[in-house]
Amino acid sequence: MKGYKIVKPQTLKEVDIPEQEISTGKAKVKITKTLVTFSDYLKYMEGDKEESPILGRYGIGIVSETDTNFFGLEKGSHVYIDPFTPCGECYNCKNNERKKCSELLIAGEDSDGFLSDFYSISPEKLHILPDVINDFDALFIGQISLAVSIIDTLKIQKGDYVSIVGGNNLANIIAQLLIYYQAVPIVATTDNEDFETLKNAGIYYVLGPEDNWQKEVMSITGGRMTNSVVYIADCDIPVVKAFSLASYNASVVFTGNSYKNNPISFNQAVRKQLDIHFLNVGLENTASSINLIANKAIDLSKLKYETANYSDVPKVFKNMATKFENENKTYETVIDV
Repeated sequence: MKGYKIVKPQTLKEVDIPEQEISTGKAKVKITKTLVTFSDYLKYMEGDKEESPILGRYGIGIVSETDTNFFGLEKGSHVYIDPFTPCGECYNCKNNERKKCSELLIAGEDSDGFLSDFYSISPEKLHILPDVINDFDALFIGQISLAVSIIDTLKIQKGDYVSIVGGNNLANIIAQLLIYYQAVPIVATTDNEDFETLKNAGIYYVLGPEDNWQKEVMSITGGRMTNSVVYIADCDIPVVKAFSLASYNASVVFTGNSYKNNPISFNQAVRKQLDIHFLNVGLENTASSINLIANKAIDLSKLKYETANYSDVPKVFKNMATKFENENKTYETVIDV
């Protein structure tokens, strides 16, 4: 078994992973594809103070060994691997509130991720994928689950206007899901390529770098602004832009796939008495997300990502660094293992 770790800033190394025997209640998965995200890139650039876990938050694969038939799980099953593990020790976990775990372990961040050839895991963390879901779509289940959590937190209703600040894949997924639920997304981006990608995905209201966002949102909403705002923290857009699109007492969700630091002034938020939430995981929404993909609620072919082979992983990260240095952006990359 092998996998990629960060050994120092901007340096990856393929390491040997000790072979694990498949004990009772465990399954071994042959990883087939992994999604490299902005979170992986940030870890690559900054390095780790301690030994890095295997990278890769999102992964899918084929069950190669299993000791038990767990709700239909058997050798050859095509599966999505849940990247989140509640600690089981905090107050919320011990009181049957694992969804609110305060010490949640995230694959690729706190525990080994899926940028490897095999993975040993408890069967309850494996979700069998129906034949109608292709490999590329399955890799975005985690981001769809997060989008579902965001919409639930904002209590979105039919006809609601929702401002989304940032134009990456997560923003695209949130916007498409809002349309599916008959809400009205207004996506604002400073990137012309993201602007075109969002338009091609069928998002009607997309504001670009040349638009006056506040004026446009005011016009679209009849002067009300929006009661719900989603700020994509992965994007390099001042937070004040998100606050400017919010109505008085609106709800604002900060979200993203990474822990990118952003300078924040809460002046507008205090003046408008905004209700602010922070979300970066979609615990317990995996089954719903699989159903949404199967029912074609979201067209994931409209997302922007690149592809590469497992052997090219070091090159992928170097290319991401170059692109970020030159254009201040990166693309998520699907790794064929």
